[in-house]
Amino acid sequence: KDGNTLIQYAIGKTDESFEIPSGVTAIGKSAFSICKYLTSIKIPSSVTKIEYGAFESCTSLLSIEIPISVTNIGDYAFYNCVLLTSIVIPSSVNYVGDKAFHRCESLTIYCEAESQPDGWSRLWNEYNRPVVWGYKE
Repeated sequence: KDGNTLIQYAIGKTDESFEIPSGVTAIGKSAFSICKYLTSIKIPSSVTKIEYGAFESCTSLLSIEIPISVTNIGDYAFYNCVLLTSIVIPSSVNYVGDKAFHRCESLTIYCEAESQPDGWSRLWNEYNRPVVWGYKE
């Protein structure tokens, strides 16, 4: 942890679940990259930003909840999360970066926004994962 940014979760850890400590405001670049045993993660409401490649190649990740406090999902944030089947993007998210869900072949994306916000990259869903707009839980 560097200030309020979670910078790296120990690569090679065998934990199946992880709860990010409250007070963390950003999940840093590649913070959970290649955590191949991680199946679920809990993000606290203090987090506002998920940076570049934060969960890249978490190939066992099955579930993740993005709190309404998050406004930014970086490029390649969930790249190669091959077992992730669904994700809800809250309406608070005003930016989703390039290829944020690239190589997530089983993923359906549920967006609380009625349509794609102007601030999202045109390549955010380059491989056309199914998207449900206006999703309400």
